[in-house]
Amino acid sequence: MKHQPTNPSVVKQYIDSFNWGDILHNLTFIVIDVALLSIFFLIVKFLGQLLINHFFNRYVRKQKHRNPKREKTLDSISTNTFNYILEFFWLYSILSVIGIPVGSLLAGAGLISLALGLGAQGLANDIITGFFILFEHQLDVGDFVILDTITGTVEEIGLRSTQIRGVDDSLNFVPNRYITNICNMSKDRLKAEINIRIYPNSPIQQIIDIMKDVNAKNVATTDGIIDDPQLLGTVDIGNGTLIVKEWIPCKDTAKFAVQFKFLQLYLEAITAAGIELPNNDLVTPIH
Repeated sequence: MKHQPTNPSVVKQYIDSFNWGDILHNLTFIVIDVALLSIFFLIVKFLGQLLINHFFNRYVRKQKHRNPKREKTLDSISTNTFNYILEFFWLYSILSVIGIPVGSLLAGAGLISLALGLGAQGLANDIITGFFILFEHQLDVGDFVILDTITGTVEEIGLRSTQIRGVDDSLNFVPNRYITNICNMSKDRLKAEINIRIYPNSPIQQIIDIMKDVNAKNVATTDGIIDDPQLLGTVDIGNGTLIVKEWIPCKDTAKFAVQFKFLQLYLEAITAAGIELPNNDLVTPIH
């Protein structure tokens, strides 16, 4: 009895219909093209970064008054812009090599076009807002800022977002369009605020005279102070607490150094004069 051959399954017939030689041949060329394109764009990125650095260094050398924060900001935004454009063309080229008709998909897919349109609108808002932030010098890399609920140092300003290193060392990415209220604590002119706690019966005028004497001896030799100290006098800050308040105008980079130095000098001089001050857990007692 002869064995009757069985008909091959539909799936097997479908698989056998493929020309695997041609498929592997085409796949090999696609992989090679993608690899070559990627290498090409890496070379373009390297050369482009060299050009950006070259022109940026020339720009910096021509500046009479250098601003390191501003220079870092412009360098950051130039690099980010170049990288965004390069990555767009790289992705477009890869999709085209694979055989995905990017232009036809964008033109024919209504929902995709709508989604991309909304995304493009948000991207445009980010770019426009970022442009005005840079143009108006609202932020620079290295500034200590408060953006709504985020407090920290500006690490990078990009086309789409600004990176803030929080005081808890977290890295926050804030889309530029959401940056509405900016409190910049690092502008050129700041005031080092110094508060000396006193008793109601303390010799206030003597304390003020001591502070003036300290200023006369040390202001001229302290780097970063840009104007005469403003001794505001006695201030009641509530709960029966009195202070002698002073502001010292200084550069933003010198604020804390000036504040620490003069607070120590005032406390040492007041204590040396035999004047007792209230205990304060935030101030280390002077022996």
